Amino acid sequence: MEKRIRVNGIELHVETEGRGEPLLCIPGLGAGNWLWHWNRAVLTRHFQCIFPELRGSGRSDKPDERYTISLFAHDMKALMDALGVERAHVLAVSMGGFVAQYMAANWPDRVGKLVLASTSLGGQVQEGPTGDVLSRLIRPRGKTKKDRLEDAYQLNFSREFCERQRPVLDFITEWRVRLPQPEYAYYRQLLAGNAFDGRHLARKIKAPTLICAGRDDPTVPLVNAQALKNYIQQARLLVFEGKHLFFIEHADAFNEAVLAFLLQDRLPQPEKIVTEKAVS
Repeated sequence: MEKRIRVNGIELHVETEGRGEPLLCIPGLGAGNWLWHWNRAVLTRHFQCIFPELRGSGRSDKPDERYTISLFAHDMKALMDALGVERAHVLAVSMGGFVAQYMAANWPDRVGKLVLASTSLGGQVQEGPTGDVLSRLIRPRGKTKKDRLEDAYQLNFSREFCERQRPVLDFITEWRVRLPQPEYAYYRQLLAGNAFDGRHLARKIKAPTLICAGRDDPTVPLVNAQALKNYIQQARLLVFEGKHLFFIEHADAFNEAVLAFLLQDRLPQPEKIVTEKAVS
């Protein structure tokens, strides 16, 4: 079911699907619900999934004003209220992980288990990307929208995946060209993430937490996942092969890990997932 729900003076696009305990899925910088295409069928067999698009992204409103992680989090809380959801597990990616940390720290009664992928303690304190990668994030390269997306794919996927899985990249390209994010909204979101310092919040998180990271992620280097684990009391870490969007490239392994954690409070055997190591 797709709908637009009014929260905090704007309308958010949200999709709900499945039955079971609620699972709120929060996307990252610039992403819409295309992000969950490779996880959605598995997750909705077990959970009542809520797929919002953040203000500034996808089909949600994009006011040209200051965005903050706190504002995104209050949007998510208001969305849960509007849907009548008292408590939900939360799966969040990249900048969405900042939003999830804010929610789990400030409203612990609203968050069950927490899955954080490709994220960190925040832009103010994370180990940042190299200068070349940072410049590509701040000033996307390419003459056309498609050219810029092709460059972004090199940061998000392995070379082998880009060569062998063109239909996946074409699907993402079609979605993002059809529903483009205005440049001002991209930078509004980017600045929100860059201003976030989650150290004091992470220490307050009591929710059982699974942190998933790509071993070769150039955008959020792996060291950030270990730092995040050290701050969250009940955190476990799985390191997957791949880059920033490893959960798409290795969707089957990621989906198995998420279900094992959310449904059974365990991690899959390391030899069954595409991973460098598992840290319990």
